[in-house]
Amino acid sequence: MTSLTQDLKRIAAGTAAQQAANTQLAYRNAVMYLLQTDPFYGRVLSQLTVEIGTDRSPLGLRPTATDWRLRLTPQAISRQSWTGAQWLTMLRHTVLHLLWQHPQRYAPALKTPAQAGLVRWATDAAVNDYLTDLPATAITSQKLQQLIGQPVQRQQDSAVYFRQLRVWQARQKQATAKELPTGGPASLGDTAARRSANAGTEPSDLDGHLAWQQADPDAAANREQWRQRLFQRTADSLTAKQRGTLPGAMQAALTPTMATHPLDWRRLLKRGLGQVPAGRQPAFGRFNRRQPARMELPGQIVQTWQKISVFVDESGSMGNREISYLLGQLATLLAVYPAQVTVYPFDTVVDPNRRFSLQRRPQHLMRTGGGGTRFQAVFDALPRLLRGATGQLVIILTDGYGEKQLKPTLPVPVIWLLTSPIAAFSVDQAPGTVVSLTDDPQWQAIRRQES
Repeated sequence: MTSLTQDLKRIAAGTAAQQAANTQLAYRNAVMYLLQTDPFYGRVLSQLTVEIGTDRSPLGLRPTATDWRLRLTPQAISRQSWTGAQWLTMLRHTVLHLLWQHPQRYAPALKTPAQAGLVRWATDAAVNDYLTDLPATAITSQKLQQLIGQPVQRQQDSAVYFRQLRVWQARQKQATAKELPTGGPASLGDTAARRSANAGTEPSDLDGHLAWQQADPDAAANREQWRQRLFQRTADSLTAKQRGTLPGAMQAALTPTMATHPLDWRRLLKRGLGQVPAGRQPAFGRFNRRQPARMELPGQIVQTWQKISVFVDESGSMGNREISYLLGQLATLLAVYPAQVTVYPFDTVVDPNRRFSLQRRPQHLMRTGGGGTRFQAVFDALPRLLRGATGQLVIILTDGYGEKQLKPTLPVPVIWLLTSPIAAFSVDQAPGTVVSLTDDPQWQAIRRQES
């Protein structure tokens, strides 16, 4: 680690001509160190194309028509007082931005000056919560909590933080100057807002985000294909033990990235419950069929499910790759139903404290269970979790091995999504609709790798 710190000092002490060579040397040494101590990051970084630039940020991702390049700026690096450990942290930081598709997801928002600072905070907080040895000015969820004055959960998806920051920003605009706090974290928000209003500036110099908005939308498919291949090669090169050391959210992001034929949830849900109606609701755009002459009376349309509760079996009989695959497939639900999706882990009990709202990717759910499976725990928890609300749908993701008899507690539709054949399902006369994943080709491939 001392040699990495010395590499950074050589960049600062060198001439302009020497700085480029010293920066490349510092990067190579960092990658070699990570390959030995943290193979996931080392193997991703070793596959990136590195450029030497003149940006105001020390490092950042730059789009091309075919990939994302890592751009290093010697002059900006020399202005930092990073240790070798912090240099490694910032390289890991960049890899996680790429893993969680931040450059592609937030490129449009960066073009709006009022949102540029919020994008930085949201994406950096989502990444930095998984890292240690951070520079002093790095944004974390704890700093966001101090900034907005509201509870902020750790290790959430950037979309969660971005939504909270936009609410805070709206409140801040509505407040008078006397109501705004002076100094402290809020002053950081004021300063960042002023900076982001100026073209070409950012609220922090740790890593560059503004280059993300240069991504050509027409080439997005090419860059995404390159990104998927990058992480697929990396995941395939890791041993099971090395993959197991990664946080659950990173494992979950790796599995959907490798998907070539994602599971068609729309077809499965239609097979299970047809159009999934949940009663009817008034609609003034429809005639009232009983009294069509009275235009002031609304008609009716079919109301679909507003809330979906997903329970993920974390028992010891479920493998880590199975859990990761299921979490990745869960994210596709949002594209099928514009509904509120809440995920609950369970084994012999349901832990409401570990629930989260599903975004475009799974957030912080990682496998912690290791005991048996008790499906009745899910049904016992439903009255407390659903509280009699209408328009509810329950999905249970499980390997199907549990007790034989169940006692339903609420008249709520249930879909069982099994990772085993339906014939192996332990429950006799299970309430709801039972669907098996065993016909899914990708699922079969994962099971072969597990065996």
